[in-house]
Amino acid sequence: MNPVNNHESSSSSSSSSSDASSSSSKASETSDERRVADNPYSVHLTASFTLCTLLLIAAIAFSVGTACRIILLNNSPKIYPQHGAYDTSIRMADQDNAFLMNRTHPMQLPSPTLRNGKVIPHTTFTSKLFLHQKVASTFTSTTVHLGRQSGALASVDQEIEYDVEEDFIRELEDENEDDNEDDSEDKDGQGDSDEDNNNAAELHLPAGHHLLVDIKHVDANFLNSEGRLAQAMVNLIEGSESTLLSYHCHSLVPSGVSCVGVLLKSHVSLHTWPNEGAIILDLFTCGTVPLFPILPLVNKMFGIPTTTAGGGIIDEGRDATLLPTMLWSHKLRGFRSDFSSSYKQHENPLEQDLGQALSWHGMDMMEPLLSEETDYQHVDIFQFIDPCVSSLGSYMRSLSESNDDDDDDDDGLPSYESLHKHKYVPVKVLFLDGVEQSSARGEAAYHEALVHPSMIAHSKPRRVAIIGGGEGATLREVLKHKTVEHVLMVEIDEELVEMCEEYLPEWSDCTDIVGSDADSCFDDSRASVEFEDAFKWFIDRFEDYGSSTEEKFDVIIMDALDPDRLVEIVGSLYKENAFINSLSNALTEEGVLVVQIGGSESIADPPDEMGPGKDTANMMEALQSVFESMHEYDEGHSEFDAPWTYLVCFKDSITRASWYRNAAEIDIELHQRIAGKESGKPALLFFDAPTMISYQVPSRAKEASYCRKEAKPWECDGYYSEVNPEIANILVSHVEARKSTRMGEYADRGLFASQDTPESSKLDINGSAKAFHVLPSTWSVIEDLYYTKDDGGIDKGAFAKEKLSSVVSFVPGYGCGAKILGMLHYAIDLGVMTFCNHGCNDMHNIGDCKNESTEINADLDRPPEAFVNKAPVYSPVFDRHLRQIIVMAVGDYRPIVTSIKDSSSEKNQTSGKKG
Repeated sequence: MNPVNNHESSSSSSSSSSDASSSSSKASETSDERRVADNPYSVHLTASFTLCTLLLIAAIAFSVGTACRIILLNNSPKIYPQHGAYDTSIRMADQDNAFLMNRTHPMQLPSPTLRNGKVIPHTTFTSKLFLHQKVASTFTSTTVHLGRQSGALASVDQEIEYDVEEDFIRELEDENEDDNEDDSEDKDGQGDSDEDNNNAAELHLPAGHHLLVDIKHVDANFLNSEGRLAQAMVNLIEGSESTLLSYHCHSLVPSGVSCVGVLLKSHVSLHTWPNEGAIILDLFTCGTVPLFPILPLVNKMFGIPTTTAGGGIIDEGRDATLLPTMLWSHKLRGFRSDFSSSYKQHENPLEQDLGQALSWHGMDMMEPLLSEETDYQHVDIFQFIDPCVSSLGSYMRSLSESNDDDDDDDDGLPSYESLHKHKYVPVKVLFLDGVEQSSARGEAAYHEALVHPSMIAHSKPRRVAIIGGGEGATLREVLKHKTVEHVLMVEIDEELVEMCEEYLPEWSDCTDIVGSDADSCFDDSRASVEFEDAFKWFIDRFEDYGSSTEEKFDVIIMDALDPDRLVEIVGSLYKENAFINSLSNALTEEGVLVVQIGGSESIADPPDEMGPGKDTANMMEALQSVFESMHEYDEGHSEFDAPWTYLVCFKDSITRASWYRNAAEIDIELHQRIAGKESGKPALLFFDAPTMISYQVPSRAKEASYCRKEAKPWECDGYYSEVNPEIANILVSHVEARKSTRMGEYADRGLFASQDTPESSKLDINGSAKAFHVLPSTWSVIEDLYYTKDDGGIDKGAFAKEKLSSVVSFVPGYGCGAKILGMLHYAIDLGVMTFCNHGCNDMHNIGDCKNESTEINADLDRPPEAFVNKAPVYSPVFDRHLRQIIVMAVGDYRPIVTSIKDSSSEKNQTSGKKG
């Protein structure tokens, strides 16, 4: 092969390739030139170039936006140095309504103010206007904001077109400083208590206080003035020591104004109806401070009276019913215990009865008279008008001296309400730590039930001690007894007594009581008050029996807080046995103790020791060791949510017997014992003899709760609770009454079976229910008349003795005697069952047939313990079935057929227990 030729050939090939490439490039350029000629504005960019460009633009925009935001947040006073408030307003154009044109211009609205020492931290807000809904119904729309400066504030007059939406960026309170402006005093050393710590823990909980207020009979011009309403709202928030960040108001067509304000995690809003003279307002705040104390300020700011045609205010006398009337309610909102383990519900008064009372919006009047903290408890006093009982209109008419009803022909004459003012006065209610203690409508029933049953059970109470009773009503009731020479009241809270004297003077009013020498019961010469812990007072003086030099008391009344209240000052009164023992030591031998122990049980409640009443159970267990007998009774007219329960304790059997007196005896005792009133009005409003009779029987719910104890009391399974259908009931026709032949000529009558009868069967239960009862007091009178003699030993009542001899012989001979009521009493059958208790030789006539004692071998001086007629110290079961126990022969007398012998045999005589 020729190299030259090869080289030439290669060069030729390369040249050909280069010519082809050049030809292709020229063709491409020609095509591009042709496309440019067709579209000269098109630009061809690659994908990578486009992506890099977008990322760069986004980075620049983000940097610029962040910088601007920082500048605006940190330097807004420099941007707007002449303005503290930022005000935007919208005003409708071309409005030809004269009424609307006369309404307040939004530029005249006041600016929110900043409290001294407060600094507004950084935050943002957004405001959006829904303009398409405004044109037909809104005259103006104004927003006013709190500026950065705390000095004089001015409005920014800025007209806004309808198609504008604005985002405002500004500063709000720092969240760490916002909610408890009132707790700033804690820094001065006053906030180191447990309660303050609990309040601090509650500050940041998702919870708050909500005040709802409705006011009617308000001036229409005020309700239609956006400026006056806004100023009132600003003043209200400033007076409540809160911070108003901004507010927004609408003047509506044809009348009315709606405003809403933004507070620190809170809000305020109002809506008006000028033609109807009504305004509805609500205020919500976070934190621990209740809102109802600012109600007087709310009434002052928004309760503007209607003006007359001459421009004056309506006459308060004739037109009292047209004065501004405020209805309100206060509610706890949110969650507390769910988000704070340190929150204690029982320490918040608004979680108790007080909160429940204030949450009802239907009261005609709900006026706070006092809300203060003492060294021991929080005291609240309110007065209410319940529309279910009375009405605000009736109360207003009772204040007028004449009848001004336009529909009445008797104009000028006194109205019924004005002649009976006492029926229409608002009801005052006392709350301690939020728990209702007493009310004007129920306090008489409560205190009369607490005092008089125990006082009349004692034969002659001279010295009485009261534990608690700061209202003075317990003292008032004790001073009604003529026998009382001295009353000592031991109350730990002196401030409470002073408050009650000022705001509840009716509770301690002794002006009308015959024998009282003072207007206030606290000033009565028979009364003295010791402001000391009752626990300490009694233990210091009566801890050891017989060692005290103090004179003892006939009656002690405990009107302290409920035993199961989770309050420090309550615990020692009920949990310490030393205190209970000191109470017993402080009483005379016939002494009586009475305690109020709270609301009564329901039929489904567990026993006290297994439920929330553990302190009550502990107290009652301690009391049973030092008292002869204890009895519970309920009073249902005290105006509490449930009937109220009291416990009376007796040291001896004589006072216990007095507890069971009949209505006639009680009536006589009350007439002899209770002092009258100077005015001639009844001395007692609720308590009388039939009421006392009802107190002798505890409730069915108490019996059911008592029998649910873990160690079930034996009497709960007794015969008396119900008739056992499995035990045969032998009719009286199956027996006959005749003399026994085995005892000779001195044999007495007895019952003999006329046919075979099952062993241990009951005998004539229906007939036993017809027996009559000789009460202890009745038998005592009979014995006194029968055995009374003069100093010379001559019978003074020979006539009485002659007439009573058959009674004195018959009752013990044919009746069943017992001392279950404290003193000797008898139950006597009315038919042939009278002879059931006269058993014969070797017959078991004491108890049932399992017992070994008989008439022949029983030692009457020392009877077996099982046969001693003595009820338990405390047993609601015995108290409820006492009549059944006595009359139907359960306990005292229980006829049991002990023989099924042939009727011809003398041994078929029946027998039973003879007390």
